[in-house]
Amino acid sequence: MPKNVNRKPLNILITALFCAAIFAAPVLFLLLPKQRLSEREKRVLSEKPAISTASVADGSFTEKLGSYVADHFPGRELFTGINAYYDLFSGRQAVKDYFLSDGRLFARPVETDAQVLDRNLKRINAFSRSLNDSGIPVTLMLVPSSGAVLLPDRGYPDEAIIDEVYDRAETGHVDLAAAFRACAEPGTLYYRTDHHLTSEGAFEAVCACRRALGLPCPSRDDYTKQSCGPFYGSAYSASALWLTEPDSVELWRSGTRLRVTNETGKSNDGVFYPERLEEWDKYTVFLDGNHSLVRIENLSRGDGEGQNLLVIRDSFSNALGCFLADLYDKVVLVDLRYYRLPLTELIAQEDIGEVLIEYSVDNFLHDANLDFLTFEAGSLPPKAEAEQRAPNYFAPPPALREEMFDGAYYVGDSIIWTLGAYCTENGKLPNTYIATNSKLSYCDLVNLRTGHMIYKGNYSTLPAALEKSGTKVLISGLGCNDLATYDLETCESSVLGFLALARETTPDITIFLQSVMPIHNTGRDFNQQEVDAFNAWLKDNAEANGYCYIELDKYFKGENGGLSSEYTYDSTHINSAGGRVWYEQLMNIDNYFNFPEKFCVEYDGESGLPVESAPAAPAEPVAPAPETPREETVLDRIYAGIDALDSDVLMMELKGDQLSYLGLHPEDFKDGRFYVCANGLKADEIWLAETEDETAAQALLSRARERIELRAATFDQYLPEESALARRGIAAAKGRWVGLFISEDAEKMRDIFLDAIGG
Repeated sequence: MPKNVNRKPLNILITALFCAAIFAAPVLFLLLPKQRLSEREKRVLSEKPAISTASVADGSFTEKLGSYVADHFPGRELFTGINAYYDLFSGRQAVKDYFLSDGRLFARPVETDAQVLDRNLKRINAFSRSLNDSGIPVTLMLVPSSGAVLLPDRGYPDEAIIDEVYDRAETGHVDLAAAFRACAEPGTLYYRTDHHLTSEGAFEAVCACRRALGLPCPSRDDYTKQSCGPFYGSAYSASALWLTEPDSVELWRSGTRLRVTNETGKSNDGVFYPERLEEWDKYTVFLDGNHSLVRIENLSRGDGEGQNLLVIRDSFSNALGCFLADLYDKVVLVDLRYYRLPLTELIAQEDIGEVLIEYSVDNFLHDANLDFLTFEAGSLPPKAEAEQRAPNYFAPPPALREEMFDGAYYVGDSIIWTLGAYCTENGKLPNTYIATNSKLSYCDLVNLRTGHMIYKGNYSTLPAALEKSGTKVLISGLGCNDLATYDLETCESSVLGFLALARETTPDITIFLQSVMPIHNTGRDFNQQEVDAFNAWLKDNAEANGYCYIELDKYFKGENGGLSSEYTYDSTHINSAGGRVWYEQLMNIDNYFNFPEKFCVEYDGESGLPVESAPAAPAEPVAPAPETPREETVLDRIYAGIDALDSDVLMMELKGDQLSYLGLHPEDFKDGRFYVCANGLKADEIWLAETEDETAAQALLSRARERIELRAATFDQYLPEESALARRGIAAAKGRWVGLFISEDAEKMRDIFLDAIGG
């Protein structure tokens, strides 16, 4: 019989390794240098918290220490990657945004949105018809995703979508999917770690476009190639699949002398910006990343007799620039996500002879900015007229007079407070009554439910508010609450009931209905597609139902068609930066459809401003109700001490219904002062509250701590410095008093707070 094996040495070894691992982690944590930025995740990591008696007492030190340890734990990115690969091998990666196959990262198949597709086709066809009348051909090129080309058996719908669009489009088209499949090595057309085309893919796309137009293609022999790497794309950062091999970015140079200018006035001798290769996102080496307007002038041709091309595009066209520039005298690229001026003017002033519309299939199905294509047939200005004016693509838009809104009643839900705050702080629309109520909806107003519409601090029904105000102009910014509760048909019916009730109360009233603002598709009861459909209905029915539609939502949309992170601080409401845009575009007459004739004024063609002699619209001013001054309290004295700190951050106080942005209601506290950064681009926030008792204070403290985490998450993706600032925020409570401080001076603010209440 075999002798018994002595397992004692093995057990000792296993125990020793286990103990070493336990003790090694904290030692490594203390000894290893701490990184400030996680390049893989593209965010600022938590900083080491300062310890003090107050921070230990209020629990903020423990919270911040936990975040600091988690962010700098040895091997943190390794464990994040292990989790991602566990999801991959267990099959759960397939339901995420990206999955790994054959060493490549692929985006999930796109979801078809028939409403957006129909709207975008309608805009493109109207645009194409108008240009064709002027002898300018339009070509549409949709770029399929890498999965549709390289994984033909995985159910990608790109080709079916492209076929449907091309069948219905009144344009020329480029069958890029077929061209890509015919390539000997289609895998070279897309990056492995990014969704964009490689330079090889961009070259093939330009060749396919030229063949579709019956024009000669560029020659590969004309280019020298420079490989730059490593390049880790957006799919790599989002997936945490860190073992994926990086890409290289290839720069193809032909020797053509080029001058590139963007809307900032910055010029460059070529389409490549080498300094961008030192950054994490090397794709921005092409045309300096995304810009609203880019001109590429071919200085080598010099005859000025060739064709000028306008490209209406998304970010996929950045890599097309070097190839298109060799084939035209001038290439003008416009990104409708950022460009806000009439394309007709641009086409005439740049002497455009050909138009290419390039979009990825995904962007085409979700981009609402194609609305900027449309204009009335025959509105293209004569070239001779355009030549008499100096090009000025960023002149202010035609502005309305503020007097038009004197005496107007501007009613909205919680979204509209931003406009009211901006106007109050900047002296705008002083004779307009801007009434906000977070719960307001068309359905409530039509059904005469009390406790919803506010006039001078009192809740009223719609007829009562109109009669009390005596207004002859009603502006509505409602819609979100209706869409969150009812289907589209019910929402549309409520709008018609709202119009009828307003006119029954005031027969000569003029009504403006504003578009519903964009939302984030983050687990809400309704989605952006429903918002777009409702806005399309409002716009299409303005003339038939006798109201003026104000289209403002497009200015607040991001790349995915929802609310842009640039204009929100909580992923739901519009920030103060958006308040400025809101006011400016409210004053832009180009955003009005079925504009009332009695408000029409004469505009100066060069400046876009009203002619001074133009008559102002008749109005009956209704001044906002003055606020009753409050007596100074301990909270006011605390904030006075905080305000005396040397800070350059402008803060705005939130009151009443505005507190819904913080997830609060006036009944949550006995007395309170709540402040956020006025420009919306800083995380700074201050809460000062007195509650009824210690139990209520602890409940409010918990919500303050949740708010700090939410504030940090809001800035994670686009302002990592502010995300880090939020994570250093402090929530403190003493007795029935509660404070929240997100600021570079958070600890000083906490000390002022505790000193004032005897903490």
